[in-house]
Amino acid sequence: MASSTLLRFLPRLLAPARLSGGSSARSKFYVREPLHDKPDWLKVGVTLGTSAFLWIYLIKQHSEDVLEYKRRNGLE
Repeated sequence: MASSTLLRFLPRLLAPARLSGGSSARSKFYVREPLHDKPDWLKVGVTLGTSAFLWIYLIKQHSEDVLEYKRRNGLE
């Protein structure tokens, strides 16, 4: 009895999943071409400003670390 029930549902389990909706071949996401003729100057400014800040902070931190290294090892 149990095997006949299993045999009845087995083809459904092995069948490929069906997608709901008729347009299953079309993607919901698509790539747009970037707008090169109209740059977003706010994003450009924030990006360059952040990059400059991080480089300045990195160089400052490196200088402090080198001084600390020299102080601890008696190289000054």
